[in-house]
Amino acid sequence: MLHTLLPLVSVALGLAAPAPALDLGEEPVVVSAPRTAQVRLAVVLAEADAIHTIAAKRGQVVFAIDRGGEAFEVIAKTKRGEVIALTITDVGSAFGEGGLSWLSPELAEATAVTHLTADEDGAVTITTSDGRAYMAIPGRGSGGNAAVESQWAAAWNN
Repeated sequence: MLHTLLPLVSVALGLAAPAPALDLGEEPVVVSAPRTAQVRLAVVLAEADAIHTIAAKRGQVVFAIDRGGEAFEVIAKTKRGEVIALTITDVGSAFGEGGLSWLSPELAEATAVTHLTADEDGAVTITTSDGRAYMAIPGRGSGGNAAVESQWAAAWNN
């Protein structure tokens, strides 16, 4: 009996171990596999010390974040809103507190950020693999309960 349980216990412990911290380094990180890019995006945003901005451009969404005393530009390439690739570039010293930093703890339990959908006003709906949606609105994000407000905005926008 012990011989059959031991492999199951070791597999369960391996699955329960936290993922290793993401090493962003000084060289740009480029992820071209869609699922890997989606998972990496969730980790990068969840581990950010600050999230400053989000901006949608043709086929991509750009985040400005701080992590570990450094500032990073995180570019998610999208196709019909689905995250298909990711590039992370170190752009210098950290800026400090960010107006969208409420997003980091909201994504702490997310496995992946699967979709980033921009509307005509520049607001971006961030959808996770477990179906949660948040709307990040340029120029807003601090004050009040931004996470609840952004979930409400994402639901209202659909």
